[in-house]
Amino acid sequence: MPTPSTYYLNGPSLGSATAVFSDAAMTTCAADGFYSDGVITRQQVSCSLLPQQACPICGDPCEGNIVNLESFEGVYYISFDAGTTIYDTGAIIITMELDNSVSGIRVFVDGVLYNTLSSPVYGLLAGSPSTAFTYIGGTAYDCGIDGSTYTLDEYSFTKPSYTPLGTTTSVSITSGEDKTTPNDPGLCVMVIPKPTTTPNIIDVTVIGPCPSSKALVSVSCPIALPSFLGTFGTTTIVPAVFCNLTYSYTYYVAPVGGDGITLGLYDWVFYDVNGANVLADGFYRSPAVPSGFDTFEVADGIIVNFTTNC
Repeated sequence: MPTPSTYYLNGPSLGSATAVFSDAAMTTCAADGFYSDGVITRQQVSCSLLPQQACPICGDPCEGNIVNLESFEGVYYISFDAGTTIYDTGAIIITMELDNSVSGIRVFVDGVLYNTLSSPVYGLLAGSPSTAFTYIGGTAYDCGIDGSTYTLDEYSFTKPSYTPLGTTTSVSITSGEDKTTPNDPGLCVMVIPKPTTTPNIIDVTVIGPCPSSKALVSVSCPIALPSFLGTFGTTTIVPAVFCNLTYSYTYYVAPVGGDGITLGLYDWVFYDVNGANVLADGFYRSPAVPSGFDTFEVADGIIVNFTTNC
């Protein structure tokens, strides 16, 4: 059970601070763990506060697809419970659609931050470093985000709406986080693996830096990814060898450009049903490729090309 104690923040609120200290001089970092002001909760790891979540740390229950969430200018915190039964394993599919605007996203699960999406138009979109936010959308709508700092209101999501936290936070966007594209990137897809019953809390943070920012974000319950047959992957194509490889491997797909039966451009492809291990870069043959092709090429876990070689 939580124990009330006195701590010190290097910011005006728990939401805007970057660390918690045990002394007023702020020379001694508070112990790793969860800290709450009664409204939000943040975990401290190695004297650094991780993204916040609404109190208590339980999240909305997973019920098929979470209803699409709209965000506008501000920082939005969404927590949900993906379940702890033997049936609650698989891949969690998060989609984000911008509608000619720009927003950033990052997902926190059990100490790991995820920020990589696949666009049906542009393929891989991932902020750098991997712990950063990924800002996507059409460049014409980005309000000059690259290198800019914003002071934004904070909100938490409790079905069916967002609740203002009454706090603001400063958001600085680096060039590595700016993955905006010449045109709208379409319905972008992120895959979060959940191979075990726990952890079960999924924390999504969406940042709308611009007055025109908005995003539709959908989070699925864990699902078993659809499978398809393919060959062993090769780094080069030698037809005499490549064309004689058999379809003896079972792989798994998270559709982006495809439909889960026929592979599509920029689909995520994995070795496992939970989406934890992406296929190695290289070339693969499969009967699941679109008509007229026999080979698909993978880079960074995403299908980037279809060709005919046999």
